[in-house]
Amino acid sequence: MPLEPIDAKDGPKMKALPTDRHRAFVRALYTVKPGHGANVKAAKLAGFGTLASTPQSMATIASRLAHDERVIEAIAEENEKYIRSSAPRAVRALSALIENPNAKDHARGIAMVLDRTNPVELAIKHKHEHEASASLLSAAEVFNRIMELASRAGVPPMIDVTPQKVAS
Repeated sequence: MPLEPIDAKDGPKMKALPTDRHRAFVRALYTVKPGHGANVKAAKLAGFGTLASTPQSMATIASRLAHDERVIEAIAEENEKYIRSSAPRAVRALSALIENPNAKDHARGIAMVLDRTNPVELAIKHKHEHEASASLLSAAEVFNRIMELASRAGVPPMIDVTPQKVAS
């Protein structure tokens, strides 16, 4: 049975790049050997520069591309896609690791799987206490003291909110 054609879609950050050459530059970064000169190689693969471009002008073009905020955002978007698409390979590698008891990190692999499938739950108990000492005044005593000081200072008394009996 033949496979269906792949129609990969660019994300919004890749679509926001100004030209197809900018998009090709971002894609080329994932195909060239990392290290010194990688940005220049990617820029050339994307069609930037000419046959007459000097190494210095290509370095300038590549630097400007690599430091363009739109390109940086598109690279981040592509990184996320590459990482997510690597998950099946990572799961296969982890499975091979835990199936091999002689592997150096066999126990760590098992622990990693168990930590993610049965996470440890932490319960924290917090006790908070307040002590009321005899030196604290009651609300009524504080109120009476406030009224006494207000009277001495000539401040009019507070509004009386005592309920009154209504004639029926």
